[in-house]
Amino acid sequence: MHGLVRVVVLVVTISLTLVLLPIAINVGTGGTAPEFLEPYVGWTWPAIGVLWLVAIGTGLAQYRSRRTVGHSARSADQPRNRPNALARVDRYLADRFAGSLASRARLALALDVSPEAVIRPYDLLVQPLNSSVTEIREDANIAAAFDDLQDSMLILGAPGAGKTTLLLELARTLAAEAHTNPNNPIPVLVDLASWTASTAKEQEDDPGDSPLLAGFIRWLLTELNTRYQIPAAVGRVWLTKGRLALLLDGLDEVALAHQEKLAPVLAELGQRYLIGQVAVTCRIQEYEALHHKLKLYGAVRIRPLSREQVLDYFASGGDELAGALAAMERDDDLWDLVNSPLMLNVMALAYRGRDARDIASGVLADHRRELFDTFISEVLARYRPSSAPFESRAAVRSLWCLAWWTRTQAGDRIEVPRRLTPSGWYGLVLPAVGYLAHMICLPGLFAGLAAGAAVGATALYGVSAGLAVCAVALVLVHVRPQTWWILQQGRDQPRHLLLAVMICIGTVAGLISVLVVTALAERLPPWLGLAFQGVIVWASYGLEYILSANNRRRVLLSIRLVGVTVASLIVFATVDDQADFVAGCAIGLVVAQGIRFVKTLPMDHLVYPHSKSEHQDGPGVRWRMGKWTVGGALAGVLIAAALGASLWWTTGPEAVLGIVAGTVASKAWRRRAPFFSGALSRGLHGFLLRWSGYLPWRRGAFLRYAAERYVLAKTGRGEYAFIHLLVRDHLAECDPDALAAKVDQRIAARSQRTGLARSR
Repeated sequence: MHGLVRVVVLVVTISLTLVLLPIAINVGTGGTAPEFLEPYVGWTWPAIGVLWLVAIGTGLAQYRSRRTVGHSARSADQPRNRPNALARVDRYLADRFAGSLASRARLALALDVSPEAVIRPYDLLVQPLNSSVTEIREDANIAAAFDDLQDSMLILGAPGAGKTTLLLELARTLAAEAHTNPNNPIPVLVDLASWTASTAKEQEDDPGDSPLLAGFIRWLLTELNTRYQIPAAVGRVWLTKGRLALLLDGLDEVALAHQEKLAPVLAELGQRYLIGQVAVTCRIQEYEALHHKLKLYGAVRIRPLSREQVLDYFASGGDELAGALAAMERDDDLWDLVNSPLMLNVMALAYRGRDARDIASGVLADHRRELFDTFISEVLARYRPSSAPFESRAAVRSLWCLAWWTRTQAGDRIEVPRRLTPSGWYGLVLPAVGYLAHMICLPGLFAGLAAGAAVGATALYGVSAGLAVCAVALVLVHVRPQTWWILQQGRDQPRHLLLAVMICIGTVAGLISVLVVTALAERLPPWLGLAFQGVIVWASYGLEYILSANNRRRVLLSIRLVGVTVASLIVFATVDDQADFVAGCAIGLVVAQGIRFVKTLPMDHLVYPHSKSEHQDGPGVRWRMGKWTVGGALAGVLIAAALGASLWWTTGPEAVLGIVAGTVASKAWRRRAPFFSGALSRGLHGFLLRWSGYLPWRRGAFLRYAAERYVLAKTGRGEYAFIHLLVRDHLAECDPDALAAKVDQRIAARSQRTGLARSR
């Protein structure tokens, strides 16, 4: 696609140059240019120079793009590439392992062979009589099992069983072997969660690949470049030559609609590319629900932890884990929970350093939800001098929002997003954010916009123009649709400073807009300024006419457009000061479009999926948008009058007539959102999430804070993920304020214990 665009640009620039060059030469030798080009003869040579530069730049870009693949393919065999890639793989695996809970509890996980879980290649099924399927060695570690299963393996396990941990161990073993043996492939661990099963083909794809495989290869090469800085062209060559071992983590985290597509992708990948080593992880339940099994040599299942392993681990912790051991002995229900490395780590972190007598007295809860609450409270309550502090309520709210967002996206993701797009917030009811958006931001923006426009109009054309702005703003605010909601929940939010900020933003925007459009209108000849505004109005009506399927609305639009056009031309021809009339039209258009723009900002489609009637409250809490608008406009008029503006009008009523004409000409009540309103609404939504404490202002510092407390794990450069789906799900389903209160209680208890210890 990019190559086609470059070709088109090159053809157009060369064509224009070939047209302009003879004209420029003819003029330079005493000839004349075509009549329609005579006013622009002075620009001919500069235009040719610019076109030549564009043509040269486009040609170089096209030439470079054609050479990139061949050059990168040759550079794939550079001696430095392999050691550099291995060094980055080692660094990534070390960081990934250090940030995981597995680094705290090293347990030998037992494996069971499960050949029925995969479809073995046909040539492996044809075996001599009395032969049997290859078994893994007793008590084999993951590397030995991988070797026994011919370097082609599926790892199955329950949630928290240690699938990712085993894959990390396998990757580190394979990387060590790749360092010692240059013929061994480089292991690359990739999270499958971001794979979307795209079927779109692009120019750089191999023509022989199916659309599904081509999309998978593009995604894989992007991941290799992001994780290990392996260029896409080099990665494609290494895939072809069998120099990469693919370790694919989390088939269950792929979107449900795409999980079935991995089996045919891997089958075709094995036929078209030289992939000697491959391992895939997946939850047992999700894998058993698939209709298409993976075509691999074998599969293993991770056994649950035995009681002996759990007791040995807690006993080895001494006094630090005495509380956890007491909890296990106190309630047999905990044995059903602590049967995986994840839950063992959660239990150890939650009860580390706790007094066994507290457990025996029944102070602590003993079920999974309460156990995770205890875990979160404990890890967030611990002081870490190396990370920035965060208030408990803000920290838990931020974790809750991030967990909710990742769980509602396509697939069962644990990666923390770099940006929160609004698609992740549908159905999430946040009364605090809704209250600030509808009850604070909207009235503040309406008041500020009206005030700024009134100040500018009054200062330029007198109090009558300011009052006209006030009147049209009041009318436009009450014209449908009225997109605000009447809410009461969230009144405890810090709102006075936010209201002042919104009023200031609206005032500045309104004042600058009025000053800019009036300055432009006064610099142009009146007829040209009116014609320019007419083109804008006619174009917007024409677009609405095309997009509207309602014939009655089309007729009304036509009548209205013709009527306002004729009336404006009549007034323009009869008034004494045409420039003031044109400037007034521009002010009316700006005010109307500004109010329409503000109307599209409420996030009701993101926050409240219910009817408005469910959110109506008593009259004591109803905001009146009209009162705010009128109050802001009148305040603007008074300020301008106090600063010396004319008390009626400066020259005549032309500006007032123009404001009315511009307002009528606009389509302020059109339901279709104006351009850029979606981006601004998302920006306002993110701002309010941070203002109300549901997202951190300092994203990087907060992610590091959560990673140091084992709630998140660092997965790459600036990339983080929840340590496990169970932790993410618990945070997404919790009451953040209630959990924050538990964190505060735990902090207070630790401080009290520290104070008592010091007093002794």
